[in-house]
Amino acid sequence: MFEGLKDVGKLMKQAKEMKTQMKKIQDELKQVLVTGSAMGGKIEVTMSGELDCTNVTIDSSLLDPKQSAIVQKALKEAVNAATKKAKDIATQKLSVISGGLNLPGL
Repeated sequence: MFEGLKDVGKLMKQAKEMKTQMKKIQDELKQVLVTGSAMGGKIEVTMSGELDCTNVTIDSSLLDPKQSAIVQKALKEAVNAATKKAKDIATQKLSVISGGLNLPGL
């Protein structure tokens, strides 16, 4: 009769452990920085492990030097806007799988 309650308790414990592990991974990802480059390194984008753009560098030979800071800032903002949309869609789709649980990092 009480076997079902044991199973529910076990599932709740597993869910709590999974949430703790996900939070730990999310905190670790905040510390990760990766850089991608194009055009032989003339364009570089640095992102955090959470997919937030932290820096954009464009070689001045590709730009009017007077406009480079403005273009780099605008490109960083555009990358972050696209990344946020992608994260939102992923969260929406994954919430179906997680049963509506708010799991960090998803």
